[in-house]
Amino acid sequence: MKKVIITSLIASTILLTGCGTIKEKAAGMVLGDKFVQANEKLNQCDLSGLTYLKSAAADDKSPIVQNAALLVLGAHFAADGNMRAVDTVAQKIANMSDTTTFAEQRKSIIEGGKETAKDRINNGFTANCK
Repeated sequence: MKKVIITSLIASTILLTGCGTIKEKAAGMVLGDKFVQANEKLNQCDLSGLTYLKSAAADDKSPIVQNAALLVLGAHFAADGNMRAVDTVAQKIANMSDTTTFAEQRKSIIEGGKETAKDRINNGFTANCK
């Protein structure tokens, strides 16, 4: 049951991607300001946020933050075209979930990558930050 709640919370957080201030406030309350800042840095092609996100993705003490960090990293890798890393992240998330499969996670990550690419382009960068 705990994993279902976590998955639902993460999914609802991802759906807030277009809601600006509401998204930032909700994400900040659930995931922490440092997480929101790291995500925003990635959307501005500032890769310094990767260090925090990789650390959060490896920390199993906070499963909500861990899952969210994996999803953000996966979206970054998808926008960058690194499908091997996408598959690795999708497998990690699928292993943590009782309700979703690798294929479902992979599809979700790729969709997140498309949104990340759009955000980067709208911010004046290339989709893959190169």
